[in-house]
Amino acid sequence: MSATGSPSSRDSAAGAPPGPQGIRIDCGWTLDARRAAFQETASLLAVADLHLGYAWAQRSRGLLLPVDTPDTSTDRLAELCNAYQPRTVVILGDLIHRATALEALRPVLETFCAALQGRDVVLCSGNHDRGIRPLIARWQLPIRAVEGLDSGRFHLRHGDDPHPEHPAEPFTLAGDTSFVVQGHEHPALELGDGRLTRVRVPCFLTSDDTLLLPAFSDWASGCRVGRDPFLGSRARGTRFHTAYACMGPRLLPIPLDVRTGAIRRSSQPPGPGPTSRSQPRRRSG
Repeated sequence: MSATGSPSSRDSAAGAPPGPQGIRIDCGWTLDARRAAFQETASLLAVADLHLGYAWAQRSRGLLLPVDTPDTSTDRLAELCNAYQPRTVVILGDLIHRATALEALRPVLETFCAALQGRDVVLCSGNHDRGIRPLIARWQLPIRAVEGLDSGRFHLRHGDDPHPEHPAEPFTLAGDTSFVVQGHEHPALELGDGRLTRVRVPCFLTSDDTLLLPAFSDWASGCRVGRDPFLGSRARGTRFHTAYACMGPRLLPIPLDVRTGAIRRSSQPPGPGPTSRSQPRRRSG
């Protein structure tokens, strides 16, 4: 692997804070500390699990959550598009938290599409997106919803298993597609100083044939790598060898024990400072 600054990196030598870091890994993808991955050959930017409209979806179920807390996902994705200038933006599932025809959800999705205007937006539908296609058609949103997307030797998908009520053939790779890029699991690492302070940070996970993206949503606390079980069979059956922890604007590569998925003892990084906080605790896949 090789570490490189992302296209939006600022000149720290001039006294400015360091810009977000990108690391190009062996399979050809560049991982960005802002929880996105870029494939230069295809000019393709991928993010996973935005869960837009989370508060509105919960209120529709009778849970009176506040709806005035800003969701920064759209603005952050627009910033990434300005940095990488991709032709295609692929959402690896769970664009929204619940596919329901709430009028409050419509402007959220319209604002999202407007921020990505001029780019091909593809949604690899996830378990939370079931029922989104009629909404896309009704609201005339420029989003192409698919089950999965092949790009060269890469197969992009959400990562959930078939729903029990809608059985499907077991997931297989066809042709020369040999590497899976997916979301769904919300991977995160729990790091600590060995005493009192612990922090949960989102991370990428890589193996010889799989790249697992962290949740792009700020509300997703994540599956603790090496401690919590993965939801999907693909992730459960994969031996990940490296995690890339998203530590603010930096990425921290951490070797994993391929047998257990846990951080190798000799690779346990020093814990963050005492003011660090973990992400809000929500796990929905």
